[in-house]
Amino acid sequence: MKDITPDDDAELLRRARGGDRDAFAAIVTLHQTAALRLATVITGDSTEADDIVQEAFVRAYRSLATVRSGESLRPWLMRIVANQAKNSQRSRWRSDRRADRQGRMRLIAPTGPEDAALGEIEAEALLHALADLSARDRDVLACRYFAEMSEAETSIVLGVARGTVKSRTARALVRLRAGLDPAFGDAWEVAP
Repeated sequence: MKDITPDDDAELLRRARGGDRDAFAAIVTLHQTAALRLATVITGDSTEADDIVQEAFVRAYRSLATVRSGESLRPWLMRIVANQAKNSQRSRWRSDRRADRQGRMRLIAPTGPEDAALGEIEAEALLHALADLSARDRDVLACRYFAEMSEAETSIVLGVARGTVKSRTARALVRLRAGLDPAFGDAWEVAP
């Protein structure tokens, strides 16, 4: 199969709606990394992310007919992932008040140059700082930085205006920086 690009979404969606499972597999391949990052940050638990994303993709497959004509597939799909992650988180909070979870969190994402730069200790510190943020702050940062979504895509996923995404992102970054260990210094600079 040729390399898949986001521009292929419309064609892949058309084929998947027609029952082409290979086309849906290509959609999964194209969006899986962003979905895993989004689920990991929203829940604060990388061990659940795979299951959450798998369930989200199953739900997406069953709901392909609901994607409106002209609607971008990526935000639609990430909204399903975000909702699945939030549902999982609420369920987990009811049964286990996250008593000992803080020390076991790990960020899972395919390794690349930028991912390799974060050591295990730094990744854990970042996840602790993210976990201390409000759900609203975590959600906007998860979409913008971990799922690498645009402001417009984030706006669709979170169901808020684009300007709201911009202001929430700025405020969330300030709170995140404040929550990070000052010993890491400039290593924690996050570009808006």
